[in-house]
Amino acid sequence: MEDSMPIKSLKFGDSLAGLLVDGIDETPFVVATLTYTENQGVRIEVPYAHHANSEQFAIAERWFDTETPPRNLIFMTQDGQLSLFNCRYSGHSMNIGQGFATGYISPGEVILNARDGDLNDELLVSRLSSEIDGLSEWTHFRAIRHERETDEDSRIRRITVTAESVERLSWNQGAATMTLETSWSTSDSALGFQIIEWVALESRFATPTPVSHHLAEQKKLITLLTLMFGKPIYFRRHKIKDARFTDKTLAGKIVGEAFYELVSHRTTRDAAHPKPTARDLGRPIVHMAQIGEDGLRRWNNSYEEWKRFIQPSVSVLSRPGAFIENIVVNNSMSLEAAGNLLGHADGEESTHTTRRRPTTATFNFRALAALGLDWEGVSASITGLAKAIANNYNTIKHYDRGEFPDPAQTLIVSKIVLVIAQLLAVKLVDPSGQLIEDYEKSFSFKELRKICKRQDLYIEDSGEFTNYPS
Repeated sequence: MEDSMPIKSLKFGDSLAGLLVDGIDETPFVVATLTYTENQGVRIEVPYAHHANSEQFAIAERWFDTETPPRNLIFMTQDGQLSLFNCRYSGHSMNIGQGFATGYISPGEVILNARDGDLNDELLVSRLSSEIDGLSEWTHFRAIRHERETDEDSRIRRITVTAESVERLSWNQGAATMTLETSWSTSDSALGFQIIEWVALESRFATPTPVSHHLAEQKKLITLLTLMFGKPIYFRRHKIKDARFTDKTLAGKIVGEAFYELVSHRTTRDAAHPKPTARDLGRPIVHMAQIGEDGLRRWNNSYEEWKRFIQPSVSVLSRPGAFIENIVVNNSMSLEAAGNLLGHADGEESTHTTRRRPTTATFNFRALAALGLDWEGVSASITGLAKAIANNYNTIKHYDRGEFPDPAQTLIVSKIVLVIAQLLAVKLVDPSGQLIEDYEKSFSFKELRKICKRQDLYIEDSGEFTNYPS
């Protein structure tokens, strides 16, 4: 009989047979199967006999008849123990004729190790490390370095590879200390020896705290990355480290603490999305080195106040394949929030109503004025651009405006409002405006300005689209 290996990770499609333990003395163990799928996440399936008057099935029958399984459970397999936390009833079915039933439990969090102490205690952890899309591309951190040695004919005779977690950046974020750091692992398979590197985001609290608090702090960086790349950014994998999750010998002696994989129902859908390649992500509008620790701190300090600006734009960017109309609507909502936060801008009166009240165009004008970009080749003025965005947005949103706008016009507006939202985020992390000036000189902005010419469209001072000037 071969020795079993501890369970190091769960992957979609995995199915494990085991026993459920509720931590109460003399309670019979309950047979169960754990499955992990893209649609349902981790799910526990419990077969039992219904109304069998058998002590063997009494526990399972009580869980599902009352729809109240234990809050926390241990799932024992031949390869080790998994801790199931915040378990909730998720249905049961019965074959009355045969007296057979199946109950279902969905845990909120699964950790691939047993926890010391009372099983009923709330799940609290000190450290949570997450793999997130785009971190390597955004930070340019590397764990693997190699040196080549050549002979007198310039032929490579030796390559020395060094894998070391040396690049890191930390900043304070409320009660949490956040760290971006390189990490790596090895594998030895039929393909040969491989070293895999990635960049992880870790949140650490002075005292253990719920997983949801860790994820909320990490989500702030995900929103920034989403805006910087203009693409969906997702959680991929989590690991936790805490004094109550320890490595032990067979005799039960604690030999140290390590990181253990965490599967959370909050991020299962993230992990189900196809993983992007570096090419899919393209080029971020700003890299981490350009904003540094101070910029990350400013993002956190601004987050709550600017949440109504951040969330609509990030929401539509997180939906792959969103229609251009959705991009206009969500980003226009973001610009409206930003305009309210920015306050009065010189010259905005040209967008007011006859009663001198601000309009949707006014909020767009304030956002455009805050950036100070030159929109030559797109619009005769930022007044006209602000009005064009407002007209397109309101025509999409209000059913009594008749037909939807010309798709070519909506395409142009969708690209412009996205860039405005992205650059407003840049302004939050770099109030000096230098990064916005740099973007104005970039190839990306030049291409944006060329779209109007290719579409033969130009925005007049009135906000109306016309043919591109010859």
